Amino acid sequence: MKGLALLLVVTAVLLAFVGVVFAAEMSGVVTAVDAQKNTLTVKSQSMDAGFDCETGTLLKDVKVGDQVTVEYKEVGGKKTAIKITPMAKKKPSVGC
Repeated sequence: MKGLALLLVVTAVLLAFVGVVFAAEMSGVVTAVDAQKNTLTVKSQSMDAGFDCETGTLLKDVKVGDQVTVEYKEVGGKKTAIKITPMAKKKPSVGC
């Protein structure tokens, strides 16, 4: 019985680390949103990347021109967004 409990704990720990290892993020400007296909495209300083979205609700408040950070997983070369966070907009500085 202790062996089974140890096996379950080890398995849970390994699965937790596997998820962390394959998660990634990218920040940039949204250049395209397709709510019907649940996809978006983000342009960073170095590249453009297309993402499928796990759920359509991720795109609910996202529009072209938004600055976002996309957390995603990549399986078989396919990027799937799991979280989209708007970046804080910079306030224009006023000075002399």
